[in-house]
Amino acid sequence: WELKHRHRTSECVVQHTLFREETRWPGYYYRGDKMKLDDENWHVLTTSHRDRVTGEYKMEKQPLYHLIDEK
Repeated sequence: WELKHRHRTSECVVQHTLFREETRWPGYYYRGDKMKLDDENWHVLTTSHRDRVTGEYKMEKQPLYHLIDEK
């Protein structure tokens, strides 16, 4: 049971990393082919849904709202 869920979680992390076309620091997503941070297009939440029958992921961008102003 635990191994199955760890595998599924790892699979999901890989899907999210491939979906994001940037590197998000510190340590969240690292893409050797997309080394720059791209806040204009990727300062968002990424969400996914996995189809139980096909195993395919549907990836989406969702707005990111800050509760505390970081400036």
